[in-house]
Amino acid sequence: MLIRTGECNQCGECCKTLNITVVRDVTLNQHKSIKELELYLSYRGICIVGEDIKRNQLFYSINIPCQQLGPENECKVHKEPEAKPLLCHRYPIEPDKSEDCSYQFHPSTPLRSMEFDIVRTR
Repeated sequence: MLIRTGECNQCGECCKTLNITVVRDVTLNQHKSIKELELYLSYRGICIVGEDIKRNQLFYSINIPCQQLGPENECKVHKEPEAKPLLCHRYPIEPDKSEDCSYQFHPSTPLRSMEFDIVRTR
């Protein structure tokens, strides 16, 4: 598990594309192969940008910018937390290879039982 640190610098990189995670085996069953799926998606402007075989996931990206992204790549609702969707508050949850993003990610350390004084009840 990764821990995110830092603050949003409003680079806009996470708002320029729509990213979707799908179930890998279900999707491949419908299309029979990655190559056939890539062809199908390319006609719709969708790219496969990665996969996680262990988690049974495929990752898609579509070049559709957020409607709240301003001309200088600033989020128009960044300073209005109640107007900003929860997903936007959480994003990114892992490194996205953007050079402009100001967030850093660090591996979390396993918790040791002696770090907590837990009272057990019956």
